[in-house]
Amino acid sequence: MSWSRTLKIRQLLRAQLEMGEEIALLFSDIRGFSTYAAEMGDRAAFRLTQLHEGILKDRISEYGIVVKSLGDGVMAAFESSVLAIRSAVSIQQAFRERNADNVDDPIDVGIGIASGTPVMTDIDFIGHSVNLAQRLSGQAKSGQILVPASLCSRTLLPKDMHFMILGERVLKGIGAESLAEVVWMHELARISDALDQITLILTERGTVVVELAKDGKQEVREAMEQLLQSRAEEDGAMTAFLQRAVARFAKRLIGLPFSALRIAREQSVEKLNLTLRGSQLTIRTEEGIFALKGVDPLAAQRFIEHAQKVG
Repeated sequence: MSWSRTLKIRQLLRAQLEMGEEIALLFSDIRGFSTYAAEMGDRAAFRLTQLHEGILKDRISEYGIVVKSLGDGVMAAFESSVLAIRSAVSIQQAFRERNADNVDDPIDVGIGIASGTPVMTDIDFIGHSVNLAQRLSGQAKSGQILVPASLCSRTLLPKDMHFMILGERVLKGIGAESLAEVVWMHELARISDALDQITLILTERGTVVVELAKDGKQEVREAMEQLLQSRAEEDGAMTAFLQRAVARFAKRLIGLPFSALRIAREQSVEKLNLTLRGSQLTIRTEEGIFALKGVDPLAAQRFIEHAQKVG
C-alpha cells in the first residue's frame, strides 16, 4: 500500500472517531507459535512470522491499514466491521490455499475482530475494543474468525458468509462475552471435541478441514503460573490433590491438539477413515491417527453420514 493511501485511511479513521462513529480492529494470532519456536528454533520462528506478515499485509491493504506487527500476530484497523471481515476472510482463504501446498509446514492463524471508538494516537489505538479484538484472536482456532455476538445485528455480511452464535466465553481481562463466528467456508457439517480444542469441518469440496485451538502448552504454563501465584498468596504448599488436578488438566489439554499437529489441515474425505466408539471419534489419515474425545454421539454420527455421502 502506498503511503498516501495509508495516510488517507488514517485521516478517515480519525475523522470517524472524532464524530463518535465506530471503527473496526482486527488482530491475527499464530496458533502454537510458542511451541513452534521452542521446538524449531528462533530462525525458523522468525521465518514463520515473516511469511505470516507477508500474507496478511497484502490482504489488509485492500481494505484497511496495518497498525503494527506483534511478532506472532498483526493489528489492523478498518473503517467498518464489514471491511474488517472481508479482509479476515481473504486472509484465511490465503492461508487455506498456502497450507494445501505446504502440508508438512502449515501456518495456523486465528483472527479476532471488534468495533468501537478507541483513542487514536499517532501510532496506535487504545481502548476496550482493542483489548477485545486481541483476546478474540487468542480464543479463535486456526482458520476461525471470531467477533462479539453484539456485532452480528449491526453488520450486513455478503451472501456467501454468515454468523454462527457460539455462546458465552470468559476472556482474560474482559470477562464473560457472547461470541460469534464468521462462517466463510461452504460447510456441510462440523464437530468439536468436549474441550473445544479441535473442530472438524466437512466442506462442499468434499474435504475435511481441521481447526486447532491455541497453544495448549502455553495455556498449561499460564495455569501453572496462576496456581503458583495463589500458592504464594496463601503462603502454603500446593496440595497433592491440586498437583493431581493440574496433571489431569495438562494431559487433557495437551493431548488433543498436539496429536493432530502433523495432520494436513485440509484433505479429501476419501482419504479419511472415521469411526465412532461411544463419545470418541477417531480419524485415521495417511499421516497418522488422532481422536476427538467427548463428542456428541448423535452429532458425530451425522457428521460421518454426511462424509460418506460426499465421499
